[in-house]
Amino acid sequence: MIRIKEGAGIENPRKYGLSDVEHLRQLLATGSPSRRDPQRENFYDVEGDCETYYIHVSPISGNVVMLAKWLRQSQDCCLSSEHLVA
Repeated sequence: MIRIKEGAGIENPRKYGLSDVEHLRQLLATGSPSRRDPQRENFYDVEGDCETYYIHVSPISGNVVMLAKWLRQSQDCCLSSEHLVA
């Protein structure tokens, strides 16, 4: 779990919508579940209800760079598709 520092900003170089940036800010403010990227220092996946954000946190300023966002499938979707065969 990571939390955004007071006064830290969120940079949005890929021009995601303002609602996406605000949602990420809320997730970071409330301490949502996150996972450190094992390949890169200071990079994290932050999980929302239906999406995951990939971010970088500056070790110097504490600012967050929102690098990517993708929708996650619910567990129910995965469980209900177990009976399908290709």
